[in-house]
Amino acid sequence: MNSVSERLQAIRGLNPLPVKDRKKLDITHLKKGGYLDFEDQTWQVNNLFFYLDVKWNNFARRKKDYWITELELFSLNTGKTIYLEWEIDDVLEISKTSALLKMREIKFENKPLSRADLEYIADEEAGEVVVDGVPFYYSEDDTWAGLFLKTRDSKDGVAVRCYEFESDDEQCLTIEAWHEQDEDRPDREAFLSLEVNSHSISVLQTD
Repeated sequence: MNSVSERLQAIRGLNPLPVKDRKKLDITHLKKGGYLDFEDQTWQVNNLFFYLDVKWNNFARRKKDYWITELELFSLNTGKTIYLEWEIDDVLEISKTSALLKMREIKFENKPLSRADLEYIADEEAGEVVVDGVPFYYSEDDTWAGLFLKTRDSKDGVAVRCYEFESDDEQCLTIEAWHEQDEDRPDREAFLSLEVNSHSISVLQTD
């Protein structure tokens, strides 16, 4: 299906709730198929994914579950896809993926960041990497491990370690090391993200 067809199909499914009902809703109420306004565009929730926080060393589950929810959004205006994540850590926190990166774009000591470099930074609990001339500083407090799940009641998930860095202008750099079963060398992915004000999102319908 091409972008125009997808957009038309998504537009046909839009049936906004009354304004008085929408005022009670936020991003946490959205399900697959829901709609929201954000950054002057209308988006449909194409998919929901879930990350369960687990122990760093062995990916064992904790006594109390802590979830991060990822929304894959499709623009009715442009056909573009973006990703938002939300979690509740005392308060609702939302972030938007602003750019996907190739690992070679991340520099450590003037050379592309290697697996060994990343492990060294994590062991030292400190370090600086550079993306397009912007320095990012390792954040031990924010670095975490999780299980990636397609539904919250899934029994099995894909293990991932997320190494977190932050710039002076509060951009976040996340480097994900995915640990597929029986893989000694996990795949790595990286992206930049920015914090989003929850009031900048208006839920139109939940599903």
